[in-house]
Amino acid sequence: MTEKFLPPENNNKNPELEALLKIYPLPEKFKDKAELTLELKKISDSLSEKDANKKSWDNYEALRLFIENLRNKYVKDESKNKKGAGDYYLLHMVIGSTGMKTTEFDFPGEDSIEKFLRLRELMSKLND
Repeated sequence: MTEKFLPPENNNKNPELEALLKIYPLPEKFKDKAELTLELKKISDSLSEKDANKKSWDNYEALRLFIENLRNKYVKDESKNKKGAGDYYLLHMVIGSTGMKTTEFDFPGEDSIEKFLRLRELMSKLND
């Protein structure tokens, strides 16, 4: 079965979203999460920009450790139908990998990349 992706050109009312979907194609089954994806990408980019402006690696290092922990925790095991870290769309988006085949959008509970990014954003605002 071929995976279907949300066509970027369907989002021409939002050029930022269209550009994002060209780089990180969103599986059609996650089409209701397109705006959220753009919002989270902006947060991720903003955190990187703050690191660059402060000549710091704080946000980068926190994200790197968070992703490393996810990769260690979510090891694919097809015999147990267990998802691996690479099966999650947001992981690919925040680390900048493209051409991925994903079956899940975000990790559950405390492993959520969305929660992590929102918390880092809040912490960053408090430290400004």
